[in-house]
Formats: sequence, C-alpha cells, structure tokens
Amino acid sequence: MLEAVPLIITVIFSFVIKNVFGSTGDRSQMFYRCVKDCVEKNCSDSAQDFQLSLPLRLMQWTCSDECKYMCMWPTVNWFVEAEIGVQQFYGKWPFIRVLGIQEPAAALFSVLNLVGHVLMLRKFRKEVNPNAPFYVITHIFCLICCHAWFWSTLFHIRDVRFTEIMDYLGAFSMVLFSVYHFIIRLTTLRHYSSLYSLCSGIAIGFYFIYHSYTTFFVKMDYGYNMLINIAFGAINILGWSIWCLKFYKQRPYVKQCATFIALVAFTTLFEVLDFPPLFWVFDAHALWHLSTAPLAILWYKFLIDDCRYLEGLKMDLEKLA
Repeated sequence: MLEAVPLIITVIFSFVIKNVFGSTGDRSQMFYRCVKDCVEKNCSDSAQDFQLSLPLRLMQWTCSDECKYMCMWPTVNWFVEAEIGVQQFYGKWPFIRVLGIQEPAAALFSVLNLVGHVLMLRKFRKEVNPNAPFYVITHIFCLICCHAWFWSTLFHIRDVRFTEIMDYLGAFSMVLFSVYHFIIRLTTLRHYSSLYSLCSGIAIGFYFIYHSYTTFFVKMDYGYNMLINIAFGAINILGWSIWCLKFYKQRPYVKQCATFIALVAFTTLFEVLDFPPLFWVFDAHALWHLSTAPLAILWYKFLIDDCRYLEGLKMDLEKLA
C-alpha cells in the first residue's frame, strides 16, 4: 500500500487540475446562446410570467441559474447525439435537481457519514472510561468530522461560493486533525507528551487559521488547496501505515487501523474513476461518499480498543511510580 501512495497522489492531482480548469459544456456556443436568450426573455424586469417555485427560491436559485439549468439539458442531448459524450458544466456533471437540491445523492450520503460519526461516538462513550487517554481527543475529532460533513451536505445541496469554501475547509480540517492525532499518538504517556501536544496543536491550528483567512479573503486557489490536502493526506496515510506495521503483531487490534487505511486509499479510486452520473444522480463523487460512510465504524472500533489499551498502560505506569 505504501508504494501505491505516490501513484494515487499523482493521479488524483492530475484529475483534479483537469476537473477544475476544463468545462466544455458551459463554453459551448449552443449553451451560451440558449442562456443568453433565456435571460433576455425571462429575467428582465418586464418578465412577469417566469416564476421560480418555492423550493428553488428557498435554495436561493436565481432566474439566471434557472436558465443555466434549463439550457444544460438540451446541450447535453446535443453532445450525446453528436457522439461527443456527456460534458461537464462549470466543473460539474449534469445532475437532476430534487426539490432544488443540486446533487441529491452526494448530499444524502454526506448525511450518512455525519450520522455514522454521531452513532459511533455514542458507542465510544459507552465503552471507554472518561479518564482514558484520547477520550477528549476523540470527541474533538468527532466534532470536527461532523462539522465537515455538515458543510459537505450543504455544499451538495447548493453550490455557492460560501458553501464551496466551507466544504473545502471542512475537509481540510479533518485531514489536519488526523495528522495531529497521529503526531500526539506517537508520544502518548511520555513525560513530554503534554508539551509536544500543545506545540503541535498550536502550529497546526495557526496554519489552518491562516489558510482559512487566505481562502476567504485573498484567493480561493483550487490547485493549492488540493495540493496541501493531498500532501497532508499522504503524511497521514504513510504515518499511520508505518505505525501499524510496527505494532500490529504485539497489538492485534491495530489491524483495524491498517484495514481502515487500506480501505480509505481504495475508496479514493472513486474520485479517480470519474464518470457521468448514473440516472443523472449517482456520480463517482457521490459513490465515494457512500463508500466512506461505513468506514467510521471501523475507525471508532480501533479508537475504542486503542483507548482501552492506553488506559491499561497508564494504570501499569502509575503502579510502577
């Protein structure tokens, strides 16, 4: 698995760059003329007969947005009839809206991920002593993940600049905190662990604040944002993989962590094997969210066993002291 990480990173990055800067559908003349005519006809002050439904108004769809959506489908049909194939519009595949929800499947599967974290935290609280190491850290981890999946849900419901940025930052916060979790796990129960945890937490926290500020108020740099997500994600996967290789023989429960890491790397293939949405609802990104939902069960089971192990180790050290 370790040898595959550089390849996965390279393929994902090349795919994302292509996805961000390439959008044939909205650049086509047919789509451009259709939208232009629709806006002139229906979106002027004098146009009284073009009314958006209540769900669309609640989701903040505008008249021009509706024109783009309505013009997208005849353009898609033209591409298909011309044997060019389905093309993306504004960096996205064409999806059928449901009650104004832009990507219904991805939104639903984001909710499933959020619910998975909530349910597994309840299990964690029942089975782990509150005084055990990493008890508080696990709660913070769950909070960060739920926050990220909440914004993922809103982003897939309605893609606007604010929800897009919050989705990116939410995902990045999960990646960063996973790296922080790994770093402090290396020094658990050592005499300098508290200072190490504090310093690394401050450094990572300040970097996240700086990145959030520049993303909101300076520039939303898609390439840079994806690059740092991949970089920290690779550090996370490599770090935990090496840790698992070191301890899986002495601690059988560590295999749960190794399995989780392998499945995370495997499910990422959904992001690489991109394809137009099945039934105009299920694209690769939505299926990726679906595949990650059950992984929370495996990770929290590992956290439960690891906290129990650390609690026993802590008691042994206290007896020796």
